[in-house]
Amino acid sequence: MLKHEVTMIAPHTWCISEFHLVNAFLLEGEDRAALIDTGCGIGNLRQIVRELTTKPLIILMTHGHFDHCGGAYQFSDCPIYQHPADSGLRETSMRMAEKLTGLRDENQLRAYYITSRAPVRCPSLNITELLKLVPSERTPETYPWQPMEDGTEFDLGARVLKVIHTPGHTDGEVCILDKKSRILFSGDTANAGIILKRQPNNDPALIRICNQTMAKLWNLSAGFDKLGAGHDAVTLDKQIIKDYLDLTSGLLNGSIIGKYEETGFRKGDVARLGLAELWYQCDA
Repeated sequence: MLKHEVTMIAPHTWCISEFHLVNAFLLEGEDRAALIDTGCGIGNLRQIVRELTTKPLIILMTHGHFDHCGGAYQFSDCPIYQHPADSGLRETSMRMAEKLTGLRDENQLRAYYITSRAPVRCPSLNITELLKLVPSERTPETYPWQPMEDGTEFDLGARVLKVIHTPGHTDGEVCILDKKSRILFSGDTANAGIILKRQPNNDPALIRICNQTMAKLWNLSAGFDKLGAGHDAVTLDKQIIKDYLDLTSGLLNGSIIGKYEETGFRKGDVARLGLAELWYQCDA
């Protein structure tokens, strides 16, 4: 049977890859542990986590998109935290998915995510076998959560995690800074590719917000050495933050001009610079 791929990236710090579709990260302190994101909910993430640590667990969501919080149903006994600006985003996204694709529950969405993303992110995966890991029973489409804000800190015991509000991809997107390992867990704030949804009249508002977020992170970059990425890689060089800052600045001042492309599941305008690839005014 297919199993999540686990990679230790620092002492007591693991990337748990949901079959190369999306990453979750487990961090263990002296007193408790934190799981950053829960993937789509394909396969038994909880079992993998409990094989790595038996300490009390908290869940920190980088944002409210289904592919990062769809596995929350496996952790109903754990405190779950997210930024209030993403309140209701999961439910809104499900309604939008139903409107665009006819999908009516999250298991159908999990299957769609596998068939649309796996050929791009991991062509070697056996899709038939992966589809067998989609839950057979309908899972809860909401979860109780507690708010975390910019600057909130979680003490795991000799290990403190700090929340940094980083809007752009979503209004409530956050990064989690682990001061001990010097890793910034970036969710979808900064990956090898970033997606910003299309705005009415192609307004560049989200590009401006993304630019401000990258400036904020770059100003904090002395505090971390690398990124724990939500997709596309396990870790990324922090230089990608500066590349996104320069790229968004160029798009805003007109020195960089993107073009429309359709690649895999991405459709929209795209511009590239260094390590950065920004998809903006995206339709998918």
